[in-house]
Amino acid sequence: MSFSLEHRSRAAHSCSEEPVKRESQAVGGVTSYPCSFQDCKSKELLPVICPQCEKHFCLAHRHQDDHKCEKLEVQKPRMAATKELVERIVASKDGSKSKGRRGAKNSATAAKVALMKLKLHAAGDKGLPQTERTYFQVYLPKETKDSSKPMFFCSKWSVGKVVDYAASLASLKNSNNVLTAKVTKEQRRRH
Repeated sequence: MSFSLEHRSRAAHSCSEEPVKRESQAVGGVTSYPCSFQDCKSKELLPVICPQCEKHFCLAHRHQDDHKCEKLEVQKPRMAATKELVERIVASKDGSKSKGRRGAKNSATAAKVALMKLKLHAAGDKGLPQTERTYFQVYLPKETKDSSKPMFFCSKWSVGKVVDYAASLASLKNSNNVLTAKVTKEQRRRH
């Protein structure tokens, strides 16, 4: 249909049809892609297409949340029970620190002091260069006399090597690197 200049806008002639998907426009030899978000006049030099609704958008409206995508799926909260447990633990820890002054400076200073103490008392390979050391407060099993022990490890070690070394430093029985399955002679021949 064609309309006069006065009635060409959708609102002026009470148009009930969906707007046509706006495609790229070539202006002065340069192709631009207008944003499909309502009342947005932005254009992009490259197509930015929503993979769900397959419409063009500017960088400001490229995410589903930003252009109120009709195919937006609301994700279910993952690990809700774990999140709740963590929040309860954090809340209980905050209440226990009622002594002393609070503030960003004090907590930053306290963190630096705690790190210095950790480094001072940490056990590990003394031949390891300072630049390769990673410090941890290792919490030990309930059966041990100490609840935790400061240790340092090489930042290049694998997790398995760190576990083995921590177990040896804490004098713990370590059987994670021992083969427990008994292999028969027949099984060895097959392999």
